[in-house]
Amino acid sequence: MSPGASFSARTFRVVPPKWAHDPLSGEGARRHGGRFNPLGQSAFYSALDPHTAYAEYTQNLFDRPGLLCAFDVSSARVLDLRLPDTLAALQLHEDDLGARWFGLSDTPTQLLASRLVEQGFDGLLYASLQHQNGINLVLWRWNQGRAGVRITLVDRLGEAVTKPLQA
Repeated sequence: MSPGASFSARTFRVVPPKWAHDPLSGEGARRHGGRFNPLGQSAFYSALDPHTAYAEYTQNLFDRPGLLCAFDVSSARVLDLRLPDTLAALQLHEDDLGARWFGLSDTPTQLLASRLVEQGFDGLLYASLQHQNGINLVLWRWNQGRAGVRITLVDRLGEAVTKPLQA
């Protein structure tokens, strides 16, 4: 498979207070791994609507503090895992998408991500497991100075936190 058409959209993510000063960071995903990134690889996870972003962030821990942010994503070369033909072509099954991943680097979805990065993809669209009909986006490359994926924080009122919070 080769990267297809360019994807652009407004996306949302809830950012922990600790990272409010750097909402574009993929550091948490790099440190802990993610469903679609192995340990050591940064990733920017977001959702196409704010309700899904909240559901993904809290994972039923509804008292977890966080800051809902909106982002404009442009020029991403993504693969859509919601399409059955795509899953079949990748030799993935629905069960693979929900497999345990935290702290691991060798799950089917993480290995897929590594292959897709090598093939020139910037990320994936996939169905949320936390919010019915929700759609998530994960990106592995962004704002790297090349012609490619751009992510911009939407901050029309200039209220973004710009310095790390003091512990």
